[in-house]
Amino acid sequence: MSTPTQTRVEARRAADTAPSVQMPAPPAKTTKLSRRPAIYGLGAALIALGGLTSYYLVTTLGDTVQVVAVAGPVSRGDVIAAEDLTAVDLPAGPTTLSTVPAEEIGSLIGQRAAVDLLPGSILTPAGVVDVLTPPTGESIVGVALASYQMPTETLHAGDQVRIVETPVNQGEPPVEEPRAIEAVVVSVEPSAQNVDQTIVNVQVDSSDAAGLAARSATGRVALVLDSLEN
Repeated sequence: MSTPTQTRVEARRAADTAPSVQMPAPPAKTTKLSRRPAIYGLGAALIALGGLTSYYLVTTLGDTVQVVAVAGPVSRGDVIAAEDLTAVDLPAGPTTLSTVPAEEIGSLIGQRAAVDLLPGSILTPAGVVDVLTPPTGESIVGVALASYQMPTETLHAGDQVRIVETPVNQGEPPVEEPRAIEAVVVSVEPSAQNVDQTIVNVQVDSSDAAGLAARSATGRVALVLDSLEN
């Protein structure tokens, strides 16, 4: 009969001599090598696109052209002086903006502003004219006025005024309402013949142009400045 001690010894021997059982190997990890070529190709394409974009920006934005810009305010109808214009750099390339090349700035001196020119704006060919031409049905009349025939307020192009017929010097004031012609100031400049007079060029209805010119020649007129809200 076996003792407990013998039984334990025999069991240990049997375990040592029993064939070993190998555990199955874990499954191999699936690699993503098949995706890497596509990723590398996309990265290369993005790098190439970035390089082309940088090259375009450098070459395009680096090139500039000089054009004429407005340095000081010029009212419509006023004569353009040298200090009113300047040259600025603009990026080269396709643009819908119509500009005047800087080398033509000298030819603009002495011309008139076709519209109000604001400082900092780019001058366009349509902003300058040799002679202002009124629209159809309108005429421009030059009125010579002394300082006592007009307000001390500075007149600007676009101001709404009335040219009022006045009585003879030291004559009686009119009993009836004096005739007045509505007009719009086009430009203001000193008289070339009389230093005490100012020439106010006004735009009026063509039907009033002849009468205004005749009255202005007599000197019996005065200018009244009206509100723009009238």
